[in-house]
Amino acid sequence: MNSGKGNMILLTIMSIATLLVAVVGATFAYFGALIKGGDTSPTFEVTSGTLSTEYNGNANIDAGFVNTGEVIGSKEIIVTGIVTGSNNFKYELTLDITNNTYADGELFYTITSTNESSNGQTIATTTEPIAIPTGANIISIGNGVFAGPTTSGLKHNYTVNIVRNASIDQNMDKAFNAKFYVAQSASQSKK
Repeated sequence: MNSGKGNMILLTIMSIATLLVAVVGATFAYFGALIKGGDTSPTFEVTSGTLSTEYNGNANIDAGFVNTGEVIGSKEIIVTGIVTGSNNFKYELTLDITNNTYADGELFYTITSTNESSNGQTIATTTEPIAIPTGANIISIGNGVFAGPTTSGLKHNYTVNIVRNASIDQNMDKAFNAKFYVAQSASQSKK
């Protein structure tokens, strides 16, 4: 009987010791991955801020058949940014098309931009119409930048028009459904 009890105590002690070694090893591995190099280490600054978007109506464009040259949808978009820190705050305007039964190039978009606050850089105004492919697609309209630091809301204004181009197919059974999104870009940079 004592032999079984002794084995149980020995196994318990070994289990605790193994667990202790694993925890210490994991902690060392976690904290051992520090940047080394003293005064030559790079400095990282994290920029934070707020980004808000206003649309005339909402972010959606839903339309059926329109005649050649007619506007399927027009959207006014105001992007407002407040930047804390000295890094630039980048954002991206995206058109998420969930349904487009028009033919490739039958629809196109144009964008007009205004830098109301004269800060940073807006998405470029298009000089030529940009074709929209058929089907469901996600199209990056472009990237804008607010320069930091700022204490008040800076504004970049956009007007995006989606127009029917040349008549490729006279079929009246057409649909276009999309939504605009504005989000912070993944990469940020110094001024």
